[in-house]
Amino acid sequence: MEQKNNSLKRTLTVKDLVIYGIIFMIPVAPMAYYGSFLAPAHGMVGLAYLIGMVAMLFTGFSYATMSGKFPYAGSVYTYVQKGASAPLGFIAGWGITLDYILLPTVCMLVSASFGTSLFPNIPNYVWIIGLVIINTVINMIGVDFVSKVSWILFGLQLFVLIAFIVGAIKLLFDGTIEVNTVSLYNPKEFHISGVLSSTSLVIVSYLGFDAISTLAEETSDPQRSVGKAVILSILLVGTLFVITALFAGFVVPNYASLNPDTAFITILDKVGGAWLTQLVQWTMIVSFGLASGQECQTAISRILFAMGRDGILPKALGQLKPKYCTPWTAIILVGIVSLILSLLLDLTTVGNLVSFGALFGFMCLNGAVIWKFYIKDFTFSVVKFIKYLISPLIGFGVSLWIFVSLDMASKFTGMAWLIIGLGILLYQTKFFKLATPQFDFGEKH
Repeated sequence: MEQKNNSLKRTLTVKDLVIYGIIFMIPVAPMAYYGSFLAPAHGMVGLAYLIGMVAMLFTGFSYATMSGKFPYAGSVYTYVQKGASAPLGFIAGWGITLDYILLPTVCMLVSASFGTSLFPNIPNYVWIIGLVIINTVINMIGVDFVSKVSWILFGLQLFVLIAFIVGAIKLLFDGTIEVNTVSLYNPKEFHISGVLSSTSLVIVSYLGFDAISTLAEETSDPQRSVGKAVILSILLVGTLFVITALFAGFVVPNYASLNPDTAFITILDKVGGAWLTQLVQWTMIVSFGLASGQECQTAISRILFAMGRDGILPKALGQLKPKYCTPWTAIILVGIVSLILSLLLDLTTVGNLVSFGALFGFMCLNGAVIWKFYIKDFTFSVVKFIKYLISPLIGFGVSLWIFVSLDMASKFTGMAWLIIGLGILLYQTKFFKLATPQFDFGEKH
């Protein structure tokens, strides 16, 4: 295909990518989701986050492998396309796009709910419209500006987490609360099915490591930087999630006594009182609505940009705004779609649908690593056996295990989405009579 200069600007460092990924995953997320995870996990929310972290690490290793070989925008779409086949790459990318389309909606709805709790006279739709406009403008300016905003908002979230942990430690020294393991393991309540059910929900909290890979074409030395940032972000944010849940279990060990809708508010009130509760509410507004909201929009716009540049989706999505070197058409489209979905859907409905695409994409990616680096380019060594077969097999198996535990609504919606993607692929290739469109990066194999 005819080639032209249509590349993004490389400016981001490993530190920028790590902060981007951590902010995308929202370090304070357990404070918002804790109550909804309590019942299915039987109080062992920390264990669910820990299992999720370990599971995602193996898939993270596969991302590091692919990003070192194919340092391009598009994430799963590009990696599976280059590692396995172009048709499978499109289907895998199309699948994970479902999550990225829904994630900004989740962020807007969570942020708006905290906003209306603080200011009941301001309707939900006012918060949603305002947040979508702000995020779209920030994304249009460019990823450098997104990165600067991310650093500021990371500092705010870190301050809130420290305030909560220090307050809980003070209660431990006062003898008001006691150390326990209920958030990690409670033999009286332990049911693996319940923990796995919660793990399928917390997986969405780790999706930020995939978002890092969408910025490969805007990163300095992406062959090394992206892989390092993926692994570091999973470890750092996973540790924060587990510690937060662990201390929450210290404060209120009897999870059944908590109202799921206000569980962490109750915990915060016990730890710091009204000032900490209000600080966290404000932090939730900006963390979900601005920090993660704008980064969700950044990530999905890069995936759509890659598909548009390839020509598998309308080429307008692959256009860059010359002044800021940003995929402006994709950014605006994502803003419009997230606005419509946020106004029409509720948080429960959207939240139950989010994990399907990510888990499907993760399975395809791990399979592509095995195919490309162990089967197709086979030369046996112990290191390659572990790195290119055992590790991705574990990543695939754990993703499949969690995938099977998704509720039927998620599976039906996800399958319908994949069928739509297959329809697009069949149309573009004239039922595979034509080659699947893909961008020529000029790589040599």
